Amino acid sequence: MESTSGVTPQNSCHLIAEIDPPKGVNLDTFIKTALHIRGRVDGVRVTDGEHAIMRMSPLAPCVSLLEKKIEPTMIINGRDRNRISFQADLLSAAALGINNIVIKEGHDPTEGDQPVAKSSGDLDLISMIQCVKNLNRGVDLAGEELNGATDFNVGVSLELSDDVNFNRELAESFIKLREHGIHSVTLGPTYDLNIIEQFLPFAEQTGIKLYTSLMYLKSVTMVRYLNNLAGVPSIPQEFLKKMMQAPVKKEAGMQVAADFLKELEPLGYGVVLLAIGWRDKLPDFLDLIER
Repeated sequence: MESTSGVTPQNSCHLIAEIDPPKGVNLDTFIKTALHIRGRVDGVRVTDGEHAIMRMSPLAPCVSLLEKKIEPTMIINGRDRNRISFQADLLSAAALGINNIVIKEGHDPTEGDQPVAKSSGDLDLISMIQCVKNLNRGVDLAGEELNGATDFNVGVSLELSDDVNFNRELAESFIKLREHGIHSVTLGPTYDLNIIEQFLPFAEQTGIKLYTSLMYLKSVTMVRYLNNLAGVPSIPQEFLKKMMQAPVKKEAGMQVAADFLKELEPLGYGVVLLAIGWRDKLPDFLDLIER
């Protein structure tokens, strides 16, 4: 279970904060943010090259959180690793005391700040899950015995689409994920409740803990940009109107997100506050929603 030290807020919604590592070696701002939200959220996740932006590996930030008595969840993607480096990083994490992980396939490198980078292409979601299952049993992916097994609590993260059939297949995959021992699934961000509702029966059927994700809409320009991207869920026009009609434009995204959080709360086990655009705003947002 993801948790931070301190007093857990007595709210029905299990709230997770996702924080990006620094783009550089200075961890001061990262740690400052984590300390500001400690006890106000139910867990902290550290991203791994999110949206294909080059940043520090999540290993060092997770260790720094452990030193501050904050138990982290490390996100790890298969985009940047083959099966050797994937297993090596997981063994390092376990040796350093990191026991909570979330597996992601990772965004296409062409979306990021170094678009000439190549994806490994070695690992899909199921092979990554199988890898972690093996490590927890004390063997590697090739079946070789380890000198000490891992003890990971494993979740997965799934990116949503604007294709209803693709999302339906993702929802149906919950059955296979449960067979592989996955206990939690985090859905990528969407402001379309109809997409999320497709997943609810499968979460209930399998007992998988369903996390939705909340993305901060920085501006009207951002909403229009996202709605022009192929393959990603569109943001309904009602939210664009709310952004345009807000009396204080720079606060519009915060209020829209706070209002939408109330709609997300009953639709799963918890909500993940996404890292992009959030780190500096997280304490203010938590004030806004009275956490």
